[in-house]
This record gives sequence, C-alpha cells and structure tokens, in this order.
Amino acid sequence: MKWFIVLISIAWIASGGLLILYTDRCRDMLAKVLERMGRVPMAAAAAVVGILLLISARSSVNPGVIFFLGLLALAKGGVFFWNPSDLFDKTRQWWLERASDQTYRLAGIIILILGTALISWI
Repeated sequence: MKWFIVLISIAWIASGGLLILYTDRCRDMLAKVLERMGRVPMAAAAAVVGILLLISARSSVNPGVIFFLGLLALAKGGVFFWNPSDLFDKTRQWWLERASDQTYRLAGIIILILGTALISWI
C-alpha cells in the first residue's frame, strides 16, 4: 500500500503549496467545495482516508506516525458524521468567514511538512 502513501503525500504537498501561494483562490475553492458537498460525504471521505492510512502504515519506515494520522482522520470522520453540537457547521463557518490569510498559510505550511515527511518515510 505504498502507492497510497505516495498519492496522499503528493496531494498534501501540492495542496500545502497552493494554500501558501494562492490563499484567496484556495479560500474560494474551499467555499465552493463545502457548499456542494454535504456533511456526510465529507465524513465518509475522511473515514476512507483514515482506513487507507491505517492499512498502509505497515509498509512505511515510520508506521506509528502514519497510524496516528489514520486514527485522526477516522476520528474526524466520526465527529463530522455524528455532528455533536453542530460542530461541522461551526468549523465550516470559521474556515470560510473568520480564518485569516495567515491561518490559511499556516495550515498550508503544516500540510506541506506532513506531506514531505510522509513521502520521506516510504
């Protein structure tokens, strides 16, 4: 399952770079995606990524970190699926309305570092 680690690493590196360089366009694109996709498909996507990370953790040099990231993705999917206290809507509203450009760039830096770390642990 190294192919999934490579795929998710490249996706994270690309999206992190785009968040850093094209913050306004990424904010607009995120708004469109969150308007089209509902809470349940977002939860299902997070859960599928989490399960695939858990499965592919064994084929890595550092399986503990990848296993932990998979657990985090599964937890995110579960929280968004059951949506306690309208957490999904509050999170979506915060990202789209209150998060500053520096917050988007910081998220891009974190995503870029995670993607680079994952691809180096293959």
